[in-house]
Amino acid sequence: MRLLALAVVLGTCVAPTLEGQAPPGWAWQTDGPVQLTATTDRPTDSLLAFVRMPPGWHMTMGPGGVLFDPRYFAEGSYTLESQYFHFPNSSAAEYGLMVGGRDLAGGGARYVAFVARGDGSVAAWERVGGTDRMLAEWRRADAVRATDGKEVVGNLLRLTVSPKEAVFKVNGLDALILPLEGLSLDGQFGFRVGRGMNLHASTLTVTQRLAPVRGQ
Repeated sequence: MRLLALAVVLGTCVAPTLEGQAPPGWAWQTDGPVQLTATTDRPTDSLLAFVRMPPGWHMTMGPGGVLFDPRYFAEGSYTLESQYFHFPNSSAAEYGLMVGGRDLAGGGARYVAFVARGDGSVAAWERVGGTDRMLAEWRRADAVRATDGKEVVGNLLRLTVSPKEAVFKVNGLDALILPLEGLSLDGQFGFRVGRGMNLHASTLTVTQRLAPVRGQ
């Protein structure tokens, strides 16, 4: 398949608005330099394919990174949910939800990732200025459908944030619960996708909770 190169990006880019290319208004920050392409057969070290593909978006990553629309943010008590489909010609790296994003276009970018990966495990970490701090170490979660490298595997990821804790569910079951003392998840939100991943996200839904949380 012929690759159509659109731009060279060093870490951060505001997405172009060409029809059929990167989704209008979206941006990304990657862990290394990438070349944006309209399509690719499989992940490579330096290409990023990120396209609107109803329903949802398709992402084929070289380096890992976060993908987000700068116009949207969540704060306080909210729920963020995405349905992912992991393709077999893909690595077994992480994929999931990015929240609490701040200064994502700058050198001091900060966000928190709640993710699953192909071996059936989950984790959470905070990134500040390129340095990661583990908030929940990798652990197996029975709810995660692991990849077998042969079939497309779907997982529904859901994060519910309250003033005291964040509950990360996979396919409706608790995968990890993270106390939020001293940690804010207010900010921009989107996808965190690891190196070499070939994924489709059919939904990204945020719900802001207005009613008081029990016990608050």
